[in-house]
Amino acid sequence: MLFKATKICFRVFCQTGIIPNVTAIKLMLLAWMIIHPLTVSAGLGTHRDLLVADQPASPGPARTEVRITYLGTNGYLFETRGVAILIDPYVSRIGLLPAAFNAKIAPDPAQIRSILNRLPKRIDAILVTHGHIDHLLDAVPISRATGAQLVASRSSLLLATPAGATRVRAVAPGDVIRVGRSTVRVLPAGHDRLFGRIPFPGSRQKPGLAPVRVADWICGEPLAFLVELAGHRIYVDSGGTLQTDPPQGPVDLAILGVALPDGRARFAQAVRRLEPRYVLPSHQDNFFRPLGRGFSFGLLTNFPQVRREHAGRHLPGKLILLDYFRPWTLR
Repeated sequence: MLFKATKICFRVFCQTGIIPNVTAIKLMLLAWMIIHPLTVSAGLGTHRDLLVADQPASPGPARTEVRITYLGTNGYLFETRGVAILIDPYVSRIGLLPAAFNAKIAPDPAQIRSILNRLPKRIDAILVTHGHIDHLLDAVPISRATGAQLVASRSSLLLATPAGATRVRAVAPGDVIRVGRSTVRVLPAGHDRLFGRIPFPGSRQKPGLAPVRVADWICGEPLAFLVELAGHRIYVDSGGTLQTDPPQGPVDLAILGVALPDGRARFAQAVRRLEPRYVLPSHQDNFFRPLGRGFSFGLLTNFPQVRREHAGRHLPGKLILLDYFRPWTLR
């Protein structure tokens, strides 16, 4: 209801010209900041039957297994023997107020140190789906600390390099790269719209200054990845629209962004195409909330709808959820 009401207000503002679009967005985000503490932030409690996790004392993955650890937002660690890959790591959790008012931002050193203590000492690659802060900001210091190659679109790397990234590889849809004993296929993707618009759109075509403010971290060219390792195929994106189909399956695991209505609208279509053994809805936690406070669904998400659709439409694959830093092994 809040999302629908806010969307109507946004359209009225834009059509009447009462205030500029950007100002309208800021006012609505400010309203969310006021309303959000008054609402009950739903956690994973009502969906614990979908949670999967290894036993605490479980050994590391065998050569035919992939251990997957959820890092929050759309961040994942894929591990098999001899290979470690990160997807979209984001732990700084810039607050809603700085995001709404386009403040100057930087990775949080304490949070970066904390996540490094949870990661393998060596990471082979960091795959980045697009250039927004909740996907690229922390990838830069983590890549430097772990020696990982930062794999992203040209636009994203033109943001990351002046921000401090040193070991980078630009990719585009259709590219196939090797990461240790794994193969990564780069696929086209889209970005969900917020009130009919892609947040912080645009691309960077030539080198420039390091991004300073939230809006400097532009979307660029969204990517998806099909990661093939230890005999398994894992598809991952951060969302999209009905016009951005994933590849034809089957895959072992489909990680699909459902943060906003566009991602949820394409969910059934994407799952049917991918034919996964497991399907993991992603990018649905409140990424303005510190990781230490635990999982809480974002204000604009609607996981009960996703769950009903998966069951009601008899979509392929077992629907699962992961909690922060609780590894699960894909066998």
